[in-house]
Formats: sequence, C-alpha cells, structure tokens
Amino acid sequence: MKKSAISLIVLALSLFLFSCNKTGTEEKYMNESAEVRIQNVLAKIRRGESVTVVTLGGSITTGYSSNPINQNSWAAKTQEWFSKLAKESGARLNFLNEGVSGTDSAFAVARVKDHVINNKADLVILEFSVNDLWLDPSTRNKTYEGVIRQIMNNSNTAILALFINILGDGSGVLLPSQQKDQQPICDYYHIPYVSWKDCVLAEGSEKDFEKFYDGSETVHPNNAGHASIASYIIQKLQGYWDNLPEDKEIPSPVKVLPAAKESDKFEFVEYYHKDNLSPSSNNGWEIGGTPEHDDWIKRGNVRQGWKTKEVNGEITFEVEGSIIGLTYCESDQYRNAVAWVTGPDGKDSEKVTLQCYSSIRNGYYGWAYKELVSGDDVKKYTVHVKCSKRGGSDKEGKYCNITGIIATKK
Repeated sequence: MKKSAISLIVLALSLFLFSCNKTGTEEKYMNESAEVRIQNVLAKIRRGESVTVVTLGGSITTGYSSNPINQNSWAAKTQEWFSKLAKESGARLNFLNEGVSGTDSAFAVARVKDHVINNKADLVILEFSVNDLWLDPSTRNKTYEGVIRQIMNNSNTAILALFINILGDGSGVLLPSQQKDQQPICDYYHIPYVSWKDCVLAEGSEKDFEKFYDGSETVHPNNAGHASIASYIIQKLQGYWDNLPEDKEIPSPVKVLPAAKESDKFEFVEYYHKDNLSPSSNNGWEIGGTPEHDDWIKRGNVRQGWKTKEVNGEITFEVEGSIIGLTYCESDQYRNAVAWVTGPDGKDSEKVTLQCYSSIRNGYYGWAYKELVSGDDVKKYTVHVKCSKRGGSDKEGKYCNITGIIATKK
C-alpha cells in the first residue's frame, strides 16, 4: 500500500476516535445558540400558555431609589413589556421580582431553590455585577457559575444576565463591575446579556451616567436610570420577539450542561438555618440571626439564624461539606464575631473575623459571606462562632449574628 494511502487511513481513524471521545450531549450543547432558551419562553407566550419570569438580584433589582418602585424600577418596566405581550397573545404571566437587598452570588446560591426553582421560573434575569464586587475574588466566580448551573442544569429555564455599573462617590466616574468576570461565564453557557454601560456608551459618553443618579446617591439609579436599564432589556427581548421563528424551527434546549468552566461545587448546595440544623453546643446564642429587612420579608422564605450579645458566647455546629461558609448581616448596630472550624483530623483552622459591624450600614442591613473551608472532598467539620471581645465598635451589649451556613455537597 502506498504511503499516502496509509496516511489517509490513519487520519480517518484518528478523526473517528476523536469524535467518539466527545459525548453527543456536550457537543450539541456547545453548538446551541444563545437565544434558544429565550426563544422557547417567548414561543410559550405566543401560544397563549402560562409563563413565569423571575428577576433575581440585589437592591437595584428591588428598585431602590426609583419612585414608586412598583412603576418605575427597571423590573417593573420590564414587567410592563411582558404584560402587554401576554395580553396580546392570551398568555398568563406570572412576574416575580425576587430582588433582595445585598444579594450577591453567594447569597443567591442559597436563594435559587426558594425563589427560582420552587417558583418554576421559565426565564430568570440575573443582576449581581455590582454586589459581587465585594465578594472575595476566590469565591465570586464559583458562586456565579453555581447560580447558573442550579438554574439551567436539567431544566429548560432561560437566563438573561444584566450587568450594571455604579458611579464612584462624588467622582462622577463609572466604577468597574463584575462584567469582566461574569461575561466569559455567560459566554461559556451561551447566556445572552445586557450591559448597561456598553449600551449607554455606544450612544453617548460616560458623562451621560450622571443624570441617572441623584445627589450623593451613587449606587442606586433614579427613575431615569431605571428607565434606561429597562429600555435596553426590552430592546433585547423585542428583537428576539420580532425575529421569533416558527415553533417547529426552534430547537429544544439541551438540559445537560457541559463540564463546569471553573467549578460546579455551588451547584450542589445545602443552606443550613434554624429550621434544618440544631447547634451541637450553645453558650448564650438565641434564634434570630435575620433582621426584619423589609424586602427580605417581602420575598418570603426568610431563614432565621442565631445571634448573641454575650461576649465570648460560643455556638457550634456539625456540618458536612467540601466548601463551608457562614452568612451574616452587617449594620452599624452590630458587633463582630470570630469563626473557625475543627477538621476531621481534630485540628483547628485559622480564626476569621465576621465583620457584622459596618459603619456605612447606617440603619440599613447588608449581607456578607465568609468562607471557612475550601476543599475538594465532602468532610465533616465542627463550625465554631464566638462573639468578639473587640466588636469593631464601641457597641458593647449589641448583637453579633449569623444568618446561616452554606455547604457544598460535591
């Protein structure tokens, strides 16, 4: 046999083996267009069926600084567009604004089950690009990917990501957002997105953002800002609607996701609180780690944790996980706590501070997450939390708190 013929046979065989080593599901999913899942949602509306849309994010999603919120927030204006579409098509719309102040990706991995999956969402609009700026860099991409995988894996649910920037205090200059990290994750999972900054800059300049904020408020947009955000979301969705193919031409979403881009740990999460975990020891702590923040209560499924005023008061829990972290609230009315774990080997980890006291949270509750364990395998740990002697303030007699424990189960 000629050398050239042998080479052709070897090449053909290698291509065959290469194709066999790829699973059909992964290959098909990675070829799925970004609009496929949203097209399926819009097709349900066109057919007059029932559709649930959820907005999941922080205080900007809640609508802070818009007035009135139920009319002028970006979520409310987006709801108007969906309501008009549903009315014209005879569809039934269930639109749920699940914005909760302080929500970042770490808080969201604990909220997805209650506020997305249990609501049987068809479409979720995600907004964490501002709050994730304050998450530990080693955590935020993993938790953002975890939120996406919880929502999309083994489901038809569509996601539209929203990236928002905020002004620097008194500078009039836009601060960076987490778009730089979140956009590549969205690209990997074929998730379409709307970048407020990119859209505005395509039509004008950075100075245009000043009209979207009032006075010293440089985080939460005013009515004009919310209207601007909503206009670009609606423009994106209207484009999908205007070009929606016939039902038979719209592919069904591939429900099995590819391997994680960075980590799938936060796809498998248990959130522990007073309803599903009892302390293994308790010296001076009481139930009540979640304060009555208006929009936390409004969204429902509030999970109570624990709090104490007792200096050196300690509470412990037995928890299994590969990653274990504590969630807690911040306020200028709190004092700090310290936390650590005892591992399976009986050794204690380094103590970390829970910054429950925050001078900038004046009459306003923030949300925070502190990771204690970051491992590869699920193991059993004893979690310790103790009220700090040095509370980070002079507020002796004030509470420190934890709202819950996040543990990954893979």
